[in-house]
Amino acid sequence: MRARLRNIRFWLLALPMGWIVMVFVAVAFWPEPGAASPDELASEVTTALRAHDFHKLEPLLAVGGEDVAKSTADHFQSASVERGAYRDGAVVVEYTHAGTRAEFRLPVETRDGRYVINPVLTPRG
Repeated sequence: MRARLRNIRFWLLALPMGWIVMVFVAVAFWPEPGAASPDELASEVTTALRAHDFHKLEPLLAVGGEDVAKSTADHFQSASVERGAYRDGAVVVEYTHAGTRAEFRLPVETRDGRYVINPVLTPRG
């Protein structure tokens, strides 16, 4: 056994195989993008915007990725997010900015059975 552990060929084979197994396990347990229900989506979006955390917001987006998530989170940097709820096909985030109350509507879409938001206006064709 000690001879095998001292053999460089063993390690040249074991380390890449271990790395491949780790990658497969990480991918298998990777969380699905979006949320299981619109109410859960509203809760997760509100939490991400309240914390100004674009990393939590990014997997909830239908389009845009990191740039759109960062832009959306930055929009709420100086605002106080009060609550969010699913209403009329959109996540409605209520917030206060400079003493003024406002609402931000994020349309909800379904992708692969999961609910995601689409903060980017796209033309329908």
